[in-house]
Amino acid sequence: IKMVATDSLRLGEKTLTLKKGREKEGALSFILPQRAAKEVINIFSKEKEIKIYFSPNQILFESLMEETEAPKIRFISRLIEGEFPNYEAIIPRKQETQIVLTRKEFLNEIKSASIFSGKTNEVKLAVNPVKKQIEISGQSQDFGEYHSELAAKIKGKEMEIAFNYRFLTEGILAGEEEEVVLELTSEEGAAVLKQVEDPSYVYILMPIKKN
Repeated sequence: IKMVATDSLRLGEKTLTLKKGREKEGALSFILPQRAAKEVINIFSKEKEIKIYFSPNQILFESLMEETEAPKIRFISRLIEGEFPNYEAIIPRKQETQIVLTRKEFLNEIKSASIFSGKTNEVKLAVNPVKKQIEISGQSQDFGEYHSELAAKIKGKEMEIAFNYRFLTEGILAGEEEEVVLELTSEEGAAVLKQVEDPSYVYILMPIKKN
């Protein structure tokens, strides 16, 4: 099952393996309201597994008691009518630059640079394949400037790109591995965040365009 969410500036996709699939063959899709998705997280985050039942306009999430397998918690929501956009068409298939960074160090440097990001929340990344490092910087008229350098595994071209630090941070936090992969197509094209070993999570992020 693939779960996808987007707000036009970023897109996240997570693929999960089903313990038991549908009895009828054939793929289908449904659109779950954002509020319902948040409720599912709050209600079922500590459950080992859940069952999902759906009809054309409703969906039911259910967890079971371990001893009797009787229903423990049930949550029902209406579904949104319509078709989800063809998001796969916007996922970049080729990249000009690939960067592999230690996730914790990357997050720490973004956090430090964000203090100087100003009202635009802009943090810049300057990628240097020769030195195998990226410079992370933030600049604000009120607070001054911040620059730091971070070692990285880099393949491809030298590039400078800017992101909204909040969107970038949220994408990195969604991963669980020690390292994160950042793939860049161009200085104004969509970027891709992945994990090194687990291909089930993909995060697409649009950069801040240069003035």
